[in-house]
Amino acid sequence: MVSPLLANLYLDRLDKEVNERKELKARMVRYADDFVILSRPGEGTALLERLKRWLGTRELILNEQKTRMVDIREEGIKFLGFSVSWRRRGRHWYGYVHVEPHFKSQQKLRDSIKELLNHWTETRPEKEIIGALNRRIKGWKAYFGFGNPSHVFGKLEYYLHNKLRRWLWRRHGKPAGLYERYSDDALRQQWGLHPLAKGGLVTPKALR
Repeated sequence: MVSPLLANLYLDRLDKEVNERKELKARMVRYADDFVILSRPGEGTALLERLKRWLGTRELILNEQKTRMVDIREEGIKFLGFSVSWRRRGRHWYGYVHVEPHFKSQQKLRDSIKELLNHWTETRPEKEIIGALNRRIKGWKAYFGFGNPSHVFGKLEYYLHNKLRRWLWRRHGKPAGLYERYSDDALRQQWGLHPLAKGGLVTPKALR
């Protein structure tokens, strides 16, 4: 195993060999020495052998135990926290490679939100808790913004809003009008919650 820095130095050329050669019609996504190569149907075996030869000439060896070839049209994969699968476009015969946050990655964010918004934190300053939420949301959004995340982001934002509004509701003595007092707009504009699905950060004077 080599360090991420060395992996980038050695494999940067491989990125270009795959992604810049249009005749291959392949696409490589890599992080350090972990990567996935998408190819046309029926060309995976030849591309894998070509990859082995390329690495061999540079005295690098492919980890056979961690390498596998799959038909993405039949079996999705998990890669760096993402779910990669094949989706059809409506009723058309053709489709596309769909990339979204894996359900385990989604659950980790939910657990993180739940950890911050529980009865043990209701006595802590709102600025502190919402600030911590915003940092996690912005980091998660920046990492998982690649691909087709809109539907997942929308579901997670719905979960986030419900957890925060109920946390504020309990903290403020359970006043009447839960959804009116802590509406989606109020959570952003009054309480300064960073939007996960869309929009920008609103910083109210009360939380500056």
